[in-house]
This record gives sequence, structure tokens and C-alpha cells, in this order.
Amino acid sequence: MKKFIWTKDYSVDVEMIDEQHRHFLDIVNKIADFINSKASEKEVLFDIVNQMGNYAFYHLGTEEELFDKLDYPDAVPHVEAHNQFREMANGYISRIRKDDQNIEKLSEEVAEYAGNWLLKHILVADKKYSAFFNEHGVK
Repeated sequence: MKKFIWTKDYSVDVEMIDEQHRHFLDIVNKIADFINSKASEKEVLFDIVNQMGNYAFYHLGTEEELFDKLDYPDAVPHVEAHNQFREMANGYISRIRKDDQNIEKLSEEVAEYAGNWLLKHILVADKKYSAFFNEHGVK
């Protein structure tokens, strides 16, 4: 599986958020490494996906705290998108725990979903707050 590559195009011009996005992508790429190594240990995948979920929840919470603090006008639809990701992440964690799952297929599904969701979310939703955050002193 190809890894997801961070480029300047994904920058939202907020250093802390960019760093969190890069770290999130690094965790998703651990799933790609898991796939590429032909590993099939369910516990290893569970640990990586759990790490991804925990970090994603932390990161999404960071953005949401800034939305509240700055009274970001597009917060509601943005938080709805975050909540959809949270639901999917929790669903993947639940599925990994089940015995009837094809770990190889599930790991590919998780990596594709999480990596594509993050990059698209940055370009479509997060880029919208860049100027607003910068104008309010968040850089």
C-alpha cells in the first residue's frame, strides 16, 4: 500500500495544527507499514488503530477548542464532520475486536478511509479556518 504524503498544500498556516496533521498522517502510515509488512497480528493492528483514534480525538478536540475560543462561524458543520470520523474510528476499533474479520482487508480499509478522510478534510474544511485563525492571532 502506498503511504500518504504530507505536502505544503495541506498546510493550514497554523503551526500547531499542521504538526498535529502530520503526526496523524504518520500514524495512518503505520497502518500502511503494517499492511506492507504482510503482518496479520490482530493485536498489532488494534494497537495502531487505537493509537490513531486516540490521537485523532485529541487533534479534533484541539480544533474544536479553538472554534469555541474564537467563536468560529462555521464550527457546527465542521464538528459534524469530526463526529462522523469519530464514529467511523470507533466502528473500526469494534470490528477489529471481532474474530470474524479479515485483518488484511480491514487494515487496508482503515488506512484508506483515515488517510483519505484527513487529506480531504484538510483541503475542504480545515483550509476554511486558516485566515480566520490567523486574523485572531493563531498562527
